[in-house]
Amino acid sequence: MNDHTQLEPTPSPQPTSWFNIGHISAGFSAVLIGYTSSVVIIIQAATAAGASALQIASWLLVLGVTVGVSSIAYSWYYKMPVLMSWSTPGAAMLIAAVAQYTLPQVIGAFVISGFLLLLTGLITPLSRLLENIPTPLATSMLGAILIPFCLKAFTPVTTSPVIFAIMIVTFFIAKRYLPRYAMMLLLVVGIAAAIFSGAFSGQDISLNIAEPIWVTPEFDWMAMVNLSIPLYIITMLSQNLPGFAMLRSYQYELPAKSLFIGTGLLNMLTAPFGGFSLNLAAISAAMCMNDDVDTDKNQRYKASMWAGVIFILAGLWATAVVAIFLALPKEVSQILAGLALLGTLLMCLQTAFDNAEYRESSLYTFLVTLSGITLFGIGSTLWGLMAGLVHQKLMHKKKG
Repeated sequence: MNDHTQLEPTPSPQPTSWFNIGHISAGFSAVLIGYTSSVVIIIQAATAAGASALQIASWLLVLGVTVGVSSIAYSWYYKMPVLMSWSTPGAAMLIAAVAQYTLPQVIGAFVISGFLLLLTGLITPLSRLLENIPTPLATSMLGAILIPFCLKAFTPVTTSPVIFAIMIVTFFIAKRYLPRYAMMLLLVVGIAAAIFSGAFSGQDISLNIAEPIWVTPEFDWMAMVNLSIPLYIITMLSQNLPGFAMLRSYQYELPAKSLFIGTGLLNMLTAPFGGFSLNLAAISAAMCMNDDVDTDKNQRYKASMWAGVIFILAGLWATAVVAIFLALPKEVSQILAGLALLGTLLMCLQTAFDNAEYRESSLYTFLVTLSGITLFGIGSTLWGLMAGLVHQKLMHKKKG
């Protein structure tokens, strides 16, 4: 009995330590890295969809608040560091694909994408079907989507050589000595360069709280095929599945069903305000899971909860964020977006062509997706994946 009573008080001081500096710094770093490396891409996607400055602020508001609230809720309920995010590769795909649709049709596609996530939670074979898509083919498709953005990071060398030189040198030095904060430093230097170039002269940047703006969804079949399905597949394969793998690598077992149902419903509810995706964070989530956060793995969930608080604050002041990013010269935005996606592109190419069994099929997926073709109203993203799947199936049968 004495032994039992001695064991009980051990964890009791911990639940009250909500202001642990390790939890707060880990949560802040995770948000900082995720936010600075993706916000410019989200703004470009919203702009391509025809959203106004206030509507773009609405997108960032609902994304920040939804990601923040869901991170806090899931982390608190399961007592795990469940960090949520949005799909940056999905946003990159939208930039290239939304121009042929109206904003209400794009919003309708977001609703359907969320509905597909909901179905994934309700229908187990659907999630298994996605898991059966070979990872090399999925990553080759994603790599082809990202390549144009990464290439644009280097085109400013001819139009703004000084800004390009300053930013690329900053990026390389930061990657060498402060890799975690490379994008933050690049953003600071980019904004400083824009200020000196006069980009912010006459700009009214205020700290007003952003407001949600409703856009009534319209449901277009081609938008569903070319936006909803690719966004859903990319979100699942590049975010959710790696996110689960990351959690498992730190010995956390999160129920997939509840996550898909919850994120799908939230995605559908926030889509009219610009919530294009809600999913598990993958790489940045690791910052809330390792031993540096807390030696007690059962307390690390508080780091993700702090990250959720910071996401909410960032969303509330989205108006200022949008004003700053829209005022940036095009060259600075291109460099920020392209360099932010380099790490993801490298991972995609390594995974796509590492396995000899899938190498040729991955190449077909990569090339067809990169071609930008549209056939029967279906865009190159799905054609590329189908080309790789068909080729792999035929070659596999031939070998058998």
